[in-house]
Amino acid sequence: MENGDLLLEIGERELDLLRQFSRVLKDERDAIISFSLEGIIRENNRKEEILKKLEYLEGEKDALLAAIPDVSAVTKGAPWERLSGKMDETMKEVRTALRRNMSLLSFSVDHVKSSIERIVHFISNTGYGKKRESISFLLSKEV
Repeated sequence: MENGDLLLEIGERELDLLRQFSRVLKDERDAIISFSLEGIIRENNRKEEILKKLEYLEGEKDALLAAIPDVSAVTKGAPWERLSGKMDETMKEVRTALRRNMSLLSFSVDHVKSSIERIVHFISNTGYGKKRESISFLLSKEV
């Protein structure tokens, strides 16, 4: 197999992994919306696995590119243009999904934080954990 073909194959595998990453981001979004900590952790682990695979492919691609004297001659033509277009489109989807998930996570963290603050405030006001002040429960004798 020729270096150009190998490079194209690596590009196709990268595209496939990016598409998987995009699907994982959608699953992560669903987990965030449903406040599923287990789901968020699961999807985060899946993202990590995909990123490791992408990092490996990047190293393979760099090694292959170093062995090609004229890279521009190898990366011209319709297959490369199609791959490049698909890669750009998928990267745009991934960036959008990442921004959306970060916003959702930020909102969720703020929600949890404010809930905890309300609970702490409530506990502090009820005197839980410290000597309670006497509260009068005298009932009126009038009926």
